[in-house]
Amino acid sequence: MPDVGLFTATEPLNEDLKVVIKYSVEVNGLTVYNETYDVAKLAEELRSDPEKAVALWSRRIRCVAACRSRRGFSACLTRCLTDGQACDCGHEHGETA
Repeated sequence: MPDVGLFTATEPLNEDLKVVIKYSVEVNGLTVYNETYDVAKLAEELRSDPEKAVALWSRRIRCVAACRSRRGFSACLTRCLTDGQACDCGHEHGETA
């Protein structure tokens, strides 16, 4: 949080401040996938097509769950986040997540 005072702690953030969401997947403490999202851009996408934005965001949860028990977890996850297909080693025995 940027420096705030007792009287300003609940004020909206200044428009000049960049806010990001970090999405990271770790396996036993080792990061295997990482993305950073600019909240201003996400807000635009939510205004433009809220259903699509929420569907793509929920894919970040569904793909990790779908790929957890597959061979080639990292490859499976990368592919699934792109097209929603959870497959062994990124291409075998696929199913929609």
